[in-house]
Amino acid sequence: MNKYLESTANKGDPPLRQAVGEIIHRISSTLPDLKEPVKMYLAGGMAVNFYTGYRPTVDIDASFSHRLLLPKAENLVVSYEGADGKPKMVYFDMNYNTSFALMHPDFEKDAYRVEGDEFKDSKIELHIITPVDLALSKIARLEENDKEDIAALARHNLIDPTLLEDRAAIAMDYYIGDQSMLRLNLEDAVDIARTAKMKSEESVKAIKYES
Repeated sequence: MNKYLESTANKGDPPLRQAVGEIIHRISSTLPDLKEPVKMYLAGGMAVNFYTGYRPTVDIDASFSHRLLLPKAENLVVSYEGADGKPKMVYFDMNYNTSFALMHPDFEKDAYRVEGDEFKDSKIELHIITPVDLALSKIARLEENDKEDIAALARHNLIDPTLLEDRAAIAMDYYIGDQSMLRLNLEDAVDIARTAKMKSEESVKAIKYES
């Protein structure tokens, strides 16, 4: 079954989405004719922004279904006008690597196709990893912005703390190295998601009560 992030559900600012689409087209323009499109898997803060509208970011973290020779980094920087009327820029992060993040083995298979005219391209098909896999990918590092991203996903009811814990248990079987810090981070991440979700539900109940 095909899964999509519909254009109407994408909470990223339209100018930012156009800028991301432009970077996709610039990468595509350097590729030869292909039998089928390369899949691009969006992660990181940009993916959080597309899901929630929270914390617009300047970098694109993404992996691909095939090994690519990307254009020079300076050719993958796009300027645009933000919603506040101020000049902004977005760039493709050439250093992003899923090998250093906690990733479920099925994160590519479970990703959603991103709809929208700005992303249509004959050689590159944009996908976005699921909210739970997005939260999972932030656990290994779990810096302050990662915690904020996990909370934002939970506030929007996009991740379930129990599912996050269960999916992490599977992902850890594919993680080589000392897992002690990773497990502590997972506990923190689950607590963050549970607290954010609970506060969001309480807020909704309060609004309903007042009305």
